[in-house]
Amino acid sequence: MLKFFLITDTHYYNCEALGHSSHVDQITLNESGAIIDAAFDQMIAQADTEIVLIAGDLSSNGERANHDGFIKKLRRLRENGKRVYVVTATHDFGLVNLDDADAERRPGATYRSELRGLYDDFGFRDAIAEYEQLSYVAQLAPGYRLLGLNDDLDGYSAGQLAWILEQIRQARADGQFIFAMTHHPALPPSPIYPLISRRDMLGDYENVTTVLADAGLRFIFTGHSHMQDIRCKRTESGNTLYHINTGALVGYDTPIRKVTVDGQAMRIETQRVERIDWDTQGKTVSEYTQDCFDRLLKDIFHSAAYDIGHLADIAPGFSVPKETVFQYRVPIKIVGKILDRLTLGGLGRLCLCPRRVAKGVKRVKVNELMLELVRNVYAGDEPYSADTPIGRALLAIVGNIGVLLRPLLKKTGFGDLRDFIASLIYDSTPDNEAVLPLA
Repeated sequence: MLKFFLITDTHYYNCEALGHSSHVDQITLNESGAIIDAAFDQMIAQADTEIVLIAGDLSSNGERANHDGFIKKLRRLRENGKRVYVVTATHDFGLVNLDDADAERRPGATYRSELRGLYDDFGFRDAIAEYEQLSYVAQLAPGYRLLGLNDDLDGYSAGQLAWILEQIRQARADGQFIFAMTHHPALPPSPIYPLISRRDMLGDYENVTTVLADAGLRFIFTGHSHMQDIRCKRTESGNTLYHINTGALVGYDTPIRKVTVDGQAMRIETQRVERIDWDTQGKTVSEYTQDCFDRLLKDIFHSAAYDIGHLADIAPGFSVPKETVFQYRVPIKIVGKILDRLTLGGLGRLCLCPRRVAKGVKRVKVNELMLELVRNVYAGDEPYSADTPIGRALLAIVGNIGVLLRPLLKKTGFGDLRDFIASLIYDSTPDNEAVLPLA
């Protein structure tokens, strides 16, 4: 049996060294140290599990002071009996090479070439195989191996993929159970993700995931999207790859995966950080991080209606390029102003289906409902099936909109709008607790 914790996107920001950050994002930078400390305390208290995996974006933005502070926290885990394995990602370095021309503009940044040495004690030193320093294989326990895969240079190169396939082949030949941890999503954690953030997916993910599954890899843990999601892919050859995407530890809702692998299944549960050494203004940690998450989304809605320039400035924080905002600024502004006033009942009347909006939900503001729907995707809880009042109303409205937009949707190859929205607001697959078969 194997047990381990998995967290990701710790985005540690060293307030003591760098001062208070004014950056606004879905995650809580200034509070990151307090959240990480609390999560580590929580894991230390659970003596039945000694392995901790961290799937990249360890630091806020590659500052050396952040790495130094985070490594001190990792050492505390080790001193309390935990074995820690990390992979690094794009937020963990500011420069690719020592002679990078950006050196003048990024004082205090960490070079990518320095990461292997900085995190030597946390997976790399104990590796039984390595590829170009930042990818490795670790023997976690008798019969269990981890593929720690760095993907920060736009996915896996041909050479790296060949090495990965050889490690899978070798593990199977040795009778070992092998699974992978990488940073960028290898399958879309939400149906909308490839539309707005395809560049944040693992490079060539459609092909790579097929190749990995057909080679015998069955489980891959990822981060980056800050979303809680579990889904699977079945290849034409009949092989299955389970994709476990985990939300940011320092975001809503501070997820910690606890995983148990036995002879029959991989059992996944999700814990939350319960209390932190920070002024949460009388709120629980969940309420506090939700308010921080909502603050960004409310800013998005307000900016869409009244300040496109500001929306473009904050767009990278939710994986949308600035140029995309400017490209669609006119329809964004129109929609933004409508959403600022519209209720679900009003939207039903506009879309010629007022009777499909139940009395109890007519006064729900559309922008507040959208905020909740986005938050639900990130937390891995999409409850609005077609037999709920909210789900019934939304699908009726979207169905009528889809009829009007059918020529455009057909031309772009988008597909059925109603089915697409249904997949966003309801997911019958548990994203926080799951039992996944090993074979």
